[in-house]
Amino acid sequence: MNLLHMQRERKWSRDTQFKNASEAIYYWAGIAILNQFTKKRVDFDVQWSGPVPAGPKIFAGNHPTTTDPFYLLTIVEEKMRMMVNADIFEKPILGRLMRKSGHIPVDKKAGIKSLESGIAALVKGDNIGIFPEGSLSDLSNGIDVNRLKTGAVRMALETGSPVLPVGIHMPTENIRVRFLKVGGEQVESRFYLKGRYAITIGRPMWMTGSVEDWDRVRVLSTQLQERIFDLSQISAMRLKKSVPNISGKRKKRKSVMAESGM
Repeated sequence: MNLLHMQRERKWSRDTQFKNASEAIYYWAGIAILNQFTKKRVDFDVQWSGPVPAGPKIFAGNHPTTTDPFYLLTIVEEKMRMMVNADIFEKPILGRLMRKSGHIPVDKKAGIKSLESGIAALVKGDNIGIFPEGSLSDLSNGIDVNRLKTGAVRMALETGSPVLPVGIHMPTENIRVRFLKVGGEQVESRFYLKGRYAITIGRPMWMTGSVEDWDRVRVLSTQLQERIFDLSQISAMRLKKSVPNISGKRKKRKSVMAESGM
């Protein structure tokens, strides 16, 4: 697909410009590659709970698989910088593409620096994608949502940007588990490379309070965790009701009210 054509299709403004032409080329090339891969392999079912506010936003979702950040990039129709595990940036090809595209590495040993990078991106006008569990979701009893780290809420309080909670669900039997060597250790990775994949994007959550009030930050993080879990269950219910797409064609994206009473 022509990269310029992709730019025109996407909803973006002067607030979300790239820092240089090289970053733009890498970003749109990455999106083109992902779109080509998912077009025939992944049957997306996407629902939005209402209009998306203008300006920088934080998309915060649960994290059942390692492939979630890449799929979220193809679903959100605005330019977005993903905050993902710094280990991915060490991979020879994928890491180079992520770094050159302007995405943000999250180093667990340097959390403040990663948080500051996210805040700087929001202040500049970029959207942020983050998986605030800080690890893959627990799958021991279906797809659960682990207790959230506080980074998403702290970025929202620091910048005034709304958080859009994202609930992801898919048939767990299609998840493929691999153990990859990262930093000298064997780390569990989960790949979802084919099948139905449901995402529900909730209404924006506007955070109020002081980022220095730890009790308030923790309460807001718990509220965000509950919202993400509820949305993931809405996604799960849609999968149970829907008929698998056997045509080989990617389903059209939807925009409907799906978050009644929330």
